[in-house]
Amino acid sequence: MCLGESEALRALATVCQAGLGHIPTLDMVPLKGLHLTVQKVGFTDEVPAAQLDQIVAAARRRLEGLSPFSLRVGPLAGSAGAVRFSAGPHPPVRSVRQALRRALAEVRGERAVPARATEFVPHVSIAYNNTPTDAAPVIDLVASLRSVASVTTAIHSVELVELRREPRSYAWDVLATGTLGDDEQPAGS
Repeated sequence: MCLGESEALRALATVCQAGLGHIPTLDMVPLKGLHLTVQKVGFTDEVPAAQLDQIVAAARRRLEGLSPFSLRVGPLAGSAGAVRFSAGPHPPVRSVRQALRRALAEVRGERAVPARATEFVPHVSIAYNNTPTDAAPVIDLVASLRSVASVTTAIHSVELVELRREPRSYAWDVLATGTLGDDEQPAGS
């Protein structure tokens, strides 16, 4: 879910990134690059264009059955690998993920659906560590930023992106968009 257009989230990320900016091992996520990763499809050289079109069609059909929702972003958490906001409530995000996983299985088969080694926990990263580092200083600094208020943003769509790693950040091109339900007001607004 691309979230970089949310002014409230951009403002929150700006405040928190300013508080983290002096840590040399952290690469800040550009504000336009704020996102919540829901499901990996596969490497671009492993998914033929025709199959990708089928996945998009299947995902769009399944997403139409889900309602738009409000996503609360915050508070901040940190680890040795990244600094991220918690995102919830989890049930609607997990419903989106499950719809996408079913679409992938429909087209590519159950065995082709990428699994995660850990439980899926929705989050929005604002910085990544570019060097293996001790997590303690990052976690201590993040603790001082946890009191920054959370924000809420409306989720109406999910984007399929072609992701690439660029120097010190991730970037992507949107390949397709699936809309949740109809254009009614998000649940929880």
